[in-house]
Amino acid sequence: MPKFLFKANNDVLSHCSCENEPGSSTHQLDCPWCGCGWLISCSKCGKAFTFAVIAETDTPLIELGRREVQKRGLTNVTEAEIEEWAEAMAEDLDRFEVGQIVVYFDGSYFPIEEKNIEFDGYFASHKLDELPHARALREPEYLYAEMTKQSYWRESELPDRD
Repeated sequence: MPKFLFKANNDVLSHCSCENEPGSSTHQLDCPWCGCGWLISCSKCGKAFTFAVIAETDTPLIELGRREVQKRGLTNVTEAEIEEWAEAMAEDLDRFEVGQIVVYFDGSYFPIEEKNIEFDGYFASHKLDELPHARALREPEYLYAEMTKQSYWRESELPDRD
C-alpha cells in the first residue's frame, strides 16, 4: 500500500478541522512567508495545518493526484504529469516510517525530530539547529511569528531562483 501525508493533529497552527483526510501536494508560490512555504494544505477543505503523519492509504497516489488536479481546477495537467508527480511523491515519502510525524519546509518534508538542517529549498537556503515547527511545540507563537517574516526569507533567498 502506498504511503501519504494525513493531518496528524491541530497542534501549533491548524485552520483545517477535517479528520483522516490526506494532505495535498506542494504548491508553493513566490511568497513562502504566507504559509505556502511551511504549512501543508488539506486536500478536502484546502486549509492549512502544521503536522502530518505518514500513513498507508488504499487510494493509489495517482488517484490522489487526479483528485487534486480536479479540485484545484487545473486544466492543463496531463496524465503523464500526474503519474510523474505520484512517482516523485512515493519516492519522497519512502524514507519515512508509517506513523512518523513530518512537516513541510520550503520544498521538502522533514521528520519533526530532525536536527542540524542545512538545505537549499525552492526559495531560500536554510541552516537551522532545529525545525521552526519543532521549536513551536515548546513556543507555539514562534512558528507563525518567524515564518511570516519576509526578512527571514529574503535574507536567505537563493540568488538563482527561477
